[in-house]
Amino acid sequence: MSVSVIDELGEFDGLEKAWQALLPQCATNSLFLTWEWQRAWWETFGQGKELRIVTVRDVQGRLTAVAPLFLWHAEIDPRAAVPNISVENPLVVSGSVGKRVAHLIGGTEVSDYLDVLSSGQDNQMVWRQVLDALEAAEWEVLDLNCIPAASPTLVSVPAIAQEKGWKVHLSKEDVCPQVELPSTWDEYLAVRLDKKQRYELRRKMRRAEEEVKVAWRWVDAAGFAAGLETFFRLHKASHPEKEAFMDKRMQGFFRSAAAAALERDWLRLALLEYNGEPVASYLCFDYGGDRLVYNSGFDLHRYGSLTPGIVLLGYLLRDAIEAGRKKIDFLQGNERYKYDMGARDTDVMRLIVQR
Repeated sequence: MSVSVIDELGEFDGLEKAWQALLPQCATNSLFLTWEWQRAWWETFGQGKELRIVTVRDVQGRLTAVAPLFLWHAEIDPRAAVPNISVENPLVVSGSVGKRVAHLIGGTEVSDYLDVLSSGQDNQMVWRQVLDALEAAEWEVLDLNCIPAASPTLVSVPAIAQEKGWKVHLSKEDVCPQVELPSTWDEYLAVRLDKKQRYELRRKMRRAEEEVKVAWRWVDAAGFAAGLETFFRLHKASHPEKEAFMDKRMQGFFRSAAAAALERDWLRLALLEYNGEPVASYLCFDYGGDRLVYNSGFDLHRYGSLTPGIVLLGYLLRDAIEAGRKKIDFLQGNERYKYDMGARDTDVMRLIVQR
């Protein structure tokens, strides 16, 4: 068995095929841990940061684990048990102090699930090797965010930290509401929704179909560039915070990640039109048998009363059921509409280690 630390971009690129083969065998298998997503994130947000990907290989040289990490200098509020850190858009906090932080590639703003790539059985062994390999890096804080509550990392890392006398703080970071999908649309309406939810969804979809000409579609490869521009326009028009979020750098990341997902047939970019005008768009991914509802944009100025976001979401849910998807994952955030669609919370955790 051999452990290596990758700090060069060329070596990161050289992991592509082995990484792709390893991920489906891991305890956490997520779109956000694919080589494609991680590479797009690093290309966009890696400037000024030190790449530290730890790899583990067996005696035959086969890749058996990956810890996709980087080091950076972060300003942290020493008074906060859970400091507010944004990797993509660093915050300025009064009274903050500089710390050398080890963080997972994928950041804090655009990835919903992160973790090491390892099986559940060897997770603690992998983390021991990772932390030993990073010993010379002189990190002060290990900040592991977006860890699924079921991940063995949440058991392994605190156990190792306790042995070493390090401080550990584990907290719930957010929720990812999900809907387990039945085999038919009628069953979904009858079983996953209560009477009021069922009535409202049907009413909103029917009203739109009666008052305007409704058409929705998946954007195909030929229309990808134009479809993504429409998504950006609708996203920024939805809310001032969304407009601020979707700056040129963020658009560049979305283009890279979406193009890679399109090539792998993971991307599902939906567009809804009322009377031929684009009024809603959802950026989704089909991965691991599930549909991930990742981001959205709506035109609420002219057709807001016809709830284009909810109408399109209804079509996406019905399509997911017809396509045999196992569940809808609304990803991070506790927005009301997710629960109106029958979602139930799953947790993502944040684990902070200080030495």
